[in-house]
This record gives sequence, structure tokens and C-alpha cells, in this order.
Amino acid sequence: MYRPSFNLLPIHDAFRQLTLWLGPQMPTKLLHDHEKISDAQLVAVALLQRIHKAVYFRHWWRFLKLNHFAWFPSEVQARLRLARLTPFIERLSVEVQFLDFVVIDSEPLPVSTFKRAPRCKFPGATHGFGTAGPVYGFKLHAWTTLNGKIAEYEIHPAHLHDFTVGCIMNRDWPAYGGPKQIGDKAYQSGIYLTPPKNNAEQLDPRWKEESAAARKIIEATFSALAGSGLRWGQIKTMLSLRLNVALLVLAHNLKFRDLSC
Repeated sequence: MYRPSFNLLPIHDAFRQLTLWLGPQMPTKLLHDHEKISDAQLVAVALLQRIHKAVYFRHWWRFLKLNHFAWFPSEVQARLRLARLTPFIERLSVEVQFLDFVVIDSEPLPVSTFKRAPRCKFPGATHGFGTAGPVYGFKLHAWTTLNGKIAEYEIHPAHLHDFTVGCIMNRDWPAYGGPKQIGDKAYQSGIYLTPPKNNAEQLDPRWKEESAAARKIIEATFSALAGSGLRWGQIKTMLSLRLNVALLVLAHNLKFRDLSC
């Protein structure tokens, strides 16, 4: 399987290889005269921004135009086209596959500091709590495989309990082959494999030491997403939040995908 390290390749080579892989998977459309690059090239640029951990798309786009691709269109056109491609990028970011185990957890997606929340006008954002304390915004709920690949994810308001969202995500459980699910204490039930409570009279015989080690996998995955820009920049709309998460998930999952053309 071909899995190059795009952060080590020269930008021109990485751009070309990503474009070749993305091309057959983009929706068919007419290339209008004012569109100087294809959808695959546009998504490749956005992915490289996440791979190289550039904070702002505006600065990344200007850097590429000045140093590598002078023929690129305006940044405004690129942003509008990426917004329209958000549903396709979301579908491309994860792939359904039969799994024996998945690890489930959530990660806060704040859209404002907690003190400024009363003045924040972000549609759908709510107050909730994460491991680091109160949060205003949303949460990213995800399943990961035992090697760290994100198998499925959803974005929900921060006030929803992890177990509630877990039940919503389980609608896709049969499509993944009915895998066993490993969660933390927030998912206490007969459905998930969870660590015992401190005051538990009887330990769950299904919980093993291997399950505790598997819990660290999704924490490392969330840490990698945060380090690549999960909470960087200014997110002002739900569509831009969805696009940012989808691109980060796709960039993270590239090292698990076969990119041979």
C-alpha cells in the first residue's frame, strides 16, 4: 500500500500526489471559465494546510500564490468553493469497514471562551462540560480503531451527554459489523466496555487491562487533531466548523489509506 509522508515531501510533489488521489473521488461538475483549479486541487491545498499546521487559510493561500502557484485564483473564490464541497469532504474523511473493536470518546470544540459566552452569537452553541472544565460550543464525538484511525465522527452541541450521543452514533453500528465498543466511565451501561466505578461492588468481567490501554489510543488521536488545528483560528459558522473538522479528520486518516492511483 502506498502511504507517503506528505509533511516530508516537497509541496509541489505532495500537491500533485494528493490531486491524483482525490481526482476520481470528487463530484463530477463542469469546470467554469473563472475556476482556475479543479476541486481535487482545491481540497489538496486545504489538506496540506492541515498537514503543515498552518494556522490561517488566508496566510497559507497567499504563501502558495507568492512562492509556488502564481496561477491560483483568489482566496475568496477558494473559500466559497470549499464551503460547497464540505458534504463531499465529510463523506471522504471516513470509510465504513468491518471492525472488531472501536474506542469511543468526545473532545470539546469551544467557539468562545466561557466568560465571553453570553455575548457569543454562534448558532447552536450551548454550555457543557469537558475534562478540562466548562465549555461553550460543541463536542466532537468519534470512534477510532485500535491503530488510531477515525472510523466515524459526529459534531453535537456541548450540553449533550456522551452516552446520549453514543446511542445516536450506534445507528451506524451494524454497518461496521457490530464491533465491541470501549469507552470511559461516561458510557457506563451494558452496551459499552467501561472501567468499573470506584465504589463498584462487583467488577465487570468484560473489562481487561488491554481495554485500558486501548483507551489511550483515542486520547492520542484527539491530541494529534488538537495539535493540527482543531481549535485554531476563528470559526464563525457551523459550516466552517464542519469543514475544519472534516479536513483534519481526512488529513489524519491519510496515513491509514491506500493512496495509490
